[in-house]
Amino acid sequence: MFNHILIPTDMTAHAEHAVDIAVDLLRPHGGTVTLLHVVQTIDGIDFHELESFYADLERRARNRLRALAARHADAGVTLRTEVTYGTPITEILRLTQDREVDLVVLASHTVDREDPATGWGTLSYKLGVLVPCPVLLVK
Repeated sequence: MFNHILIPTDMTAHAEHAVDIAVDLLRPHGGTVTLLHVVQTIDGIDFHELESFYADLERRARNRLRALAARHADAGVTLRTEVTYGTPITEILRLTQDREVDLVVLASHTVDREDPATGWGTLSYKLGVLVPCPVLLVK
């Protein structure tokens, strides 16, 4: 059913569970999982002023993504890693369209039943509304 799954990740343990689920979804027939981390840039500061800082964040992210992908090396799916710079929502939306992604899997938090409106500003909520393909939230 799905051939290319995008997993935007902040590389927390909770996000690792999203990778496990995505790999399990593709395991029966194969496909591609792209693990994405967006290094968020700081608005109002020229990129080159913080280039070494961003480069260090990128290096760390690439190492973590490679380690995460390696956990599923024998799963029978293609695992790609990608690190981009910018605003997470903008980059995730761009890559969803550019890479012909047909499912986005996101780690999400549990919404407080006493105050559900506090979850409306989260990245997972925004992506659930804006992404042009199905979104699976993993809690």
